[in-house]
Amino acid sequence: MNTDPIIVRDLMVVHYVLFAFISSLGTLQISATLSGAQGLWLTPHRLTTRTLGILLIVTAFVIFFTQPLWVEGPWAAGSVEADSVSRKWGTTSWSELAGARNVNDIHGGLDGVQQAIWFPVAVALAFVVSAVAGALNVKISAANTDTDKKALEKMDGIAGLSCRSYYTNLLYSLRIFRSEFADEWNEGLSMADSWSVFRMIFRRSPD
Repeated sequence: MNTDPIIVRDLMVVHYVLFAFISSLGTLQISATLSGAQGLWLTPHRLTTRTLGILLIVTAFVIFFTQPLWVEGPWAAGSVEADSVSRKWGTTSWSELAGARNVNDIHGGLDGVQQAIWFPVAVALAFVVSAVAGALNVKISAANTDTDKKALEKMDGIAGLSCRSYYTNLLYSLRIFRSEFADEWNEGLSMADSWSVFRMIFRRSPD
């Protein structure tokens, strides 16, 4: 390849992170609307948010796989069919678009380890964006609806995201968890002990 592999890798990282971020954001929006977790919605309306999620996923794929048409990289027209080490820098053509992204990781492409690092980063960024937008949507919805406070107090965990922002719901859920942890733990131990093998073997007959 006629280009420094480090330069190629930096370009591939930017494109990959953008692709993973947009597609993850869209997937998260669809999942959030299906579960009713308004604390993660990008818009205040379920149908709009779900439609936006689908559009984000489609947009991510279209941008990622067509970028070589207008963004210069190691896929110049006329060199894509060659080995990645002999490619030239530039934009590709429609006829060679299918092989433009096929860059060996030795020459600047992303290997599995790098993808394993950058994908969680992109997903985490998508989650943060959803949580921030969701906090605003919850405030808007709360101002327009009159929700029973007693009903809200019983909702925590995933269910709590239907009426609280992620950050508020996280603190509320942790507080509930700390207050109920001891009882849940003891109840779990009692149930486990009732099915203990040793208890069943050595338990005396009612007679």
